[in-house]
Order: sequence, then C-alpha cells, then structure tokens
Amino acid sequence: MTDKPKTTFVSLFKKSVITQSLLAILIVGTICVLALRDLTVPAEIYGLGTLILGFFFGSKVQNSINGR
Repeated sequence: MTDKPKTTFVSLFKKSVITQSLLAILIVGTICVLALRDLTVPAEIYGLGTLILGFFFGSKVQNSINGR
C-alpha cells in the first residue's frame, strides 16, 4: 500500500493558476479603471498591484527555469 503525499490548502493555492490570474486581473483592472476615470490610485492598491504582478510573473519565470 502506497501512501500518497498529503495535499494541503497552501500547496493547492500555490499551484492554482486560476486564482493567481484572477487576483492579478482584479487588482490591475482596479488600477486601470481608477486611472481611466482620472481618479487617484491609492498607494496601497498600487503597491499591492506591483507585488501581485511581481509574484505572478516571478513564479512563471521560476517554473520555466525549473522545467515545470
């Protein structure tokens, strides 16, 4: 009998391209809508957007380096 590795919520969340993509689209979309309506983009949202995009694209680059 083989023991399968335990799947945790965190491991599923890290692998979820859909969740990462939707979060990135939501934040970047918010920034774009605010900018197009000529409203001030709060520094917190701008910082969150750059953080999310950096993580999103950084994980994609790391996965391509690792061959996944």
